[in-house]
Amino acid sequence: MSQVITKAVILAAGMGLRMKEMGEDIPKGFIRLGERPIIEHSLRTLIACGIREIMIVTGHKAEYYENLKETYPEIRTVENIKFAMTGTVCSLGCARDFVDSDFILLESDLIYDSTAITGILNAPHGDCLLLSGTTNAGDEVYVEATENRVTGISKNLDLIKNSVGEYVGIAKISKQLYGRLIQSADSDPKLSYDMDSLVQITSEYPVYFLRMEGLDWAEIDDLAQLSRAQKVWERIKAT
Repeated sequence: MSQVITKAVILAAGMGLRMKEMGEDIPKGFIRLGERPIIEHSLRTLIACGIREIMIVTGHKAEYYENLKETYPEIRTVENIKFAMTGTVCSLGCARDFVDSDFILLESDLIYDSTAITGILNAPHGDCLLLSGTTNAGDEVYVEATENRVTGISKNLDLIKNSVGEYVGIAKISKQLYGRLIQSADSDPKLSYDMDSLVQITSEYPVYFLRMEGLDWAEIDDLAQLSRAQKVWERIKAT
């Protein structure tokens, strides 16, 4: 019987440099689409899907996330005090006291249809990346696989032999895989968890994928992606 997952880790330490002045003023999770910041859309979706404990790894403008605790008792926070000099795998390592079981991992700058969370929760594999079809969103992260096992991750499509989709930035991570990831954080804190650490790990440890064709989602890394996200949000809101 598969483990019921009730925990999530949200990576929210980044500085949002490509968002220009907007990124200087607020963390990306507090970009508003609709009535609420996008981080609140994530929180509400996770809670509605049965997630009861949520660790947010903060850094840039950490106080914004601290203030969310007044509204969402499910939240805990930990600060990556070296966020400006380290990668996402270091931020992930900051949650080591929280991770005692399998969990959902996601990034703070995402919007997505709620089926993204129900889909990854119900995926048959303990370690699983959520993929979508082609988005043409810019800055895509492509995933290579042999059969249903991930063998490569890159933003350079030329380096991918058999692309099976685009990584959404949402994953199901077992405690065992988490241990391997934070080992890489200890060895090189500047690595990204996906395109660096996971790529190294998948050569010897099985990580699988779930592709959801037609999934409405968007990442917001720059102003062009924000414009696209606003259109995607209208579709999500209409469902």
